[in-house]
Amino acid sequence: MNSSKTFDDVIQYLEKSIIDGSEIDYNEISKIALSPAALFQRIFIFVSGISIADYVRKRRLTLAGYDLKNSDITVLDAAIKYGFHSHSAFSRAFKEHHGITPSEAKSETAKLNNYFPINYLEMRFIGGKRIMADMKKIIYKETKERLMVGLGRETSFFEAGNVWREFFEGDTIGKLGFLSDSTCCEDIDPNAGIGMMYDFKDMNNFEFIIGDFLKTDTEIPEGLTAKHVPAGLTAHIQIEGSNVAEILDSAYLLITEAIEKTGKQIDHDHFYWCEVYTNERYCEPLSRGEKVIIDYILPVVDNN
Repeated sequence: MNSSKTFDDVIQYLEKSIIDGSEIDYNEISKIALSPAALFQRIFIFVSGISIADYVRKRRLTLAGYDLKNSDITVLDAAIKYGFHSHSAFSRAFKEHHGITPSEAKSETAKLNNYFPINYLEMRFIGGKRIMADMKKIIYKETKERLMVGLGRETSFFEAGNVWREFFEGDTIGKLGFLSDSTCCEDIDPNAGIGMMYDFKDMNNFEFIIGDFLKTDTEIPEGLTAKHVPAGLTAHIQIEGSNVAEILDSAYLLITEAIEKTGKQIDHDHFYWCEVYTNERYCEPLSRGEKVIIDYILPVVDNN
């Protein structure tokens, strides 16, 4: 089997079915792949990290979001066009995928979670894991001693989104605004938020602060958490993906590979992991429905 041609042919068939609203015919997929449908489905999941059914669902919801935002199509017509049998089922699936309702998607400022077609030739693997995102840049900087100050919580990768929600809905941003003269972020572009993970209890649970870097002599307002960050060499990395999930899923493997290839290693004695959502590379592209970049900062040492 010519793997690249087979996958491209299957994707083309799926995309045509998605656009014209027809049901997916697994017998047809079997003919295209020259393989039993059940076997090819397992291969598809291994290679792409997603089932055929989930791929079709994500693509339909992506195209439905585009139609709602860029045309006068009604929610019901969009639901029917993309194979949903009821308004309510479509609305639930749409909100789960995009984070907003179909009606809210009609706003010019609506932010949609786009899932783009799979391109087999662009697929990349590290250690047998498919990498969905791309490393765009890595540089090293000597950073000053400083404090990370903001909303602090012990959390997990599964619950971190709730901390971000609390950050934007609470009074942390206002409190940090009064400390603007104490910022220590010359190495970081303007952003909507910085999240710093540290003191990992295991592979999932850790301490988390969302806020800003401030000078070490800053008086910390009541209700905010501060974490001392020593001076030292840091890696500044930019990773691009179609959506946040793709980047988060691939970031650690991409970053560790890049750092090792450049003759450095992560400083585990002073380890922290910062995600920076810049205005230019994250917020603005997200508002336009384009690929986004998350900036990362973590301490490194020379690999002697």
